[in-house]
Amino acid sequence: MDQPIRKTIRGIDVHYIKSNKFKTITWSFVFTHAPGTARINEKYFLSNILVDNMKKYPTFVKKYRYLSSLYGLDAFSNVMTIGANIVNQFVVTYPNEKYIDDDPTLSEKAFEFLNEVITNPKMRLGHLTHKVYKDSMDEAKQSFKIMKSIKDMYAYYRFSKLFYDDKPDLQYNFPDNDRLQEVTLDSLTDTYKSLFDSCQVSLYVTGNFEEARFDDIIQKKMSPLIKSNPVNIIYKSFPYNIEREPRIQKEFGEVSQARLFIGFLTDIGYFSDKHPALAVFNNIFGGFDQSKLFMDIREKSHLAYYVDSNYLSEENMIIVPIVCDFGKEDLVISKVKTALTEIIAGDFSDSLFEQAKNDALNAIESINDSQPIYLLQHIKNFQLFNQKYDLQERIQRYKGITRSDVIEAAKSLVLDTIYIHTKGGNGRG
Repeated sequence: MDQPIRKTIRGIDVHYIKSNKFKTITWSFVFTHAPGTARINEKYFLSNILVDNMKKYPTFVKKYRYLSSLYGLDAFSNVMTIGANIVNQFVVTYPNEKYIDDDPTLSEKAFEFLNEVITNPKMRLGHLTHKVYKDSMDEAKQSFKIMKSIKDMYAYYRFSKLFYDDKPDLQYNFPDNDRLQEVTLDSLTDTYKSLFDSCQVSLYVTGNFEEARFDDIIQKKMSPLIKSNPVNIIYKSFPYNIEREPRIQKEFGEVSQARLFIGFLTDIGYFSDKHPALAVFNNIFGGFDQSKLFMDIREKSHLAYYVDSNYLSEENMIIVPIVCDFGKEDLVISKVKTALTEIIAGDFSDSLFEQAKNDALNAIESINDSQPIYLLQHIKNFQLFNQKYDLQERIQRYKGITRSDVIEAAKSLVLDTIYIHTKGGNGRG
């Protein structure tokens, strides 16, 4: 990968991430909202509404035909949190013109299309249409119904609600079912308009292209509606307390096995120096099929049908999901605590350490093979730290991890939340 180039064009921060590794070009507009959960659902809905609600291409057939003429250009959007800010991202990806002989204007057309997605939706009397509002609400309600019917997914949802109950503004669930009644056509339209009058806007371009030509495309073709407004971008602050007593909640329902989620907090920050060591710890703990949790709880003790661990680095959290027989919950929880204690004591083999380290290293190196993932790392780094993502530097950190580093990372974990969903009465315990 070449070094990223950062410049300002028409008041917008533009980041060129040039590389000859990929055969495609990707344009990505990033709209960053002010911190907080205000109009959380509206921001979630916007990502789907705008891509599928274009005034210039009002039907699927018309849009499909046009995208086909652009060699199958792919347009999509998403919503995510970076730090404590909600972000709407709008993206187009298409084949590099260097490999297409008969259309030297493809990049210009792709950028114009991306602008159309964002700035020219179908409107009626100054509002988004009632149909897209109703469709968004119906889809959100249906998604929640589906989630409730999937036991593992609903148990995780209930765990997440408990985990973040005393950590306001740290986690955004999309959509937020508890606040759907707050959404109106006016609030949805106002949130759309806030993209242009309240959001900080950045543009990222990845691929093998001529910088001067893309400067010219942006200068001439970017919609005058797209303007960047200063926003306070906040890195998440977690209520880390080594003496914390864990929150424990048991709920009952008609389930065939008990489902547990155990959440640990750490004070090791995202992209910090100790972040790689915690990733390796997670592999040793429960990250793959030779880990301590898998081998001790599932294979040797036969106490669980399923157990692993997941490191949510942006949330400073490690989650242990477990499926086990009724009546085994307390024993399984004890086993998880024991596995952590053993790692802190250095009770894990050199071979397990090396395998866990190699798996973590392979995962970080694979970022170089995915244009969208590599782009996302740059977006997060520039948003949070105002600096480029240095993949090679990250790889070297992973290569230098020692057993002592893993032990120190393990010591940072604090048991925060235990959620148990098991068989019993009709209510919650």
